[in-house]
Amino acid sequence: MTDSILRVPYGTRDILPGEGALRQRLETRIGRLFAAWGYDEVDTPTFEYADTFAMTGDRDQTAFRFLDRRGRTLMLRTDMTAPIARMVATRFRHHRGVKRLSYRSHLFRYEEAQAGRQCEFTQCGIEMMGADGAEADAEVIALAVQTLLDAGLQDFTLSLGQMEFINGLLEAAALSDDEARAVKQCLMKRDVVGLGEVVDAAGIPTQLAAVFKDLLYLHGGVDLLRELQDRVLSRRCWDALENLRRIYDLCDAYGVASYLSFDLGLTRSLDYYTGMLFEGYAAGMGYSVIGGGRYDTLMQQFGPPCPATGFALGMERLVLTLQRQRGLEQADLPVPPSLFLAYAPGQTAAAIRLAGELRGQGQRVKLATWPMTEAEAAAQARANQCEDFRFVEE
Repeated sequence: MTDSILRVPYGTRDILPGEGALRQRLETRIGRLFAAWGYDEVDTPTFEYADTFAMTGDRDQTAFRFLDRRGRTLMLRTDMTAPIARMVATRFRHHRGVKRLSYRSHLFRYEEAQAGRQCEFTQCGIEMMGADGAEADAEVIALAVQTLLDAGLQDFTLSLGQMEFINGLLEAAALSDDEARAVKQCLMKRDVVGLGEVVDAAGIPTQLAAVFKDLLYLHGGVDLLRELQDRVLSRRCWDALENLRRIYDLCDAYGVASYLSFDLGLTRSLDYYTGMLFEGYAAGMGYSVIGGGRYDTLMQQFGPPCPATGFALGMERLVLTLQRQRGLEQADLPVPPSLFLAYAPGQTAAAIRLAGELRGQGQRVKLATWPMTEAEAAAQARANQCEDFRFVEE
């Protein structure tokens, strides 16, 4: 019993003052950026009925589930897109315009804990609902790039893919549902050998099979898209590549094209992506920091069809990346400077009034909790990690 109360549950962690201050600054900066682009902040319940996620095709076995007193299955949210889709379908059903929404929320998934990944984590993200076409996707990508820049990342790349390109190949090969799932699993795991085995077993025609086997190697600049358009036979695939070319041109107008590359074998773990999708990687880090894409069929699970696109940024991964890029350890993370305000006996009320005035001027003040001498105030300022102190006396 004594041992368990001193430990945190598996996959969770304590946030110490330095990192807490950094996260607060980052989240505030990101929230202001989202607002500047016209995105209104929302939130949803931390837990929902499990059916909300089942309707999105989420068969994730990593979810935390529990029963309410009526025996209904509830689930801690594993992502924010499904709850926001549910919210928009019920609370915004008479809203005809494009809905630009942002969030800063805690999520939960029971999975193997590793660097930058916990069972409890925080995401900041945006959803644009009611807009289709490359223009909306380019806005989302440009905002994703600007978010990473404003957060302070110095060296990163966004890899763009297209689910319609992959789906077009699957359609042209006339694969069964099981074969298509096997191909997508291999792509998600970056399993070159397994992908070759699935393609060979399916008996796909030679020219098309070669494209499948090359999928995990199809990454590069915008020239790759034209090369593939000359190579593929499916109109659906050609249109998907043309969509990426249009998105790239618009991102160039935003001034962010230099941060983009293409990965035509890219897939993501959630099933609802239908078009463009992307993941952002910082140099030297083995995991994505940001990811998103288009999901035009999700909303119809909750109400009328509605095109949508968006992205999510993992705060734990962002902080870890910033620490490594800057060479910071936990103990080195800066805490905003504070003033220690102490007072002599009989001066408590005066010190309280002065603390209020100073805080109103934007200063960060730690007020002493008992009367003391000026020498004691200097010592307490150091003990409370304050850079300076003031002493109130008669």
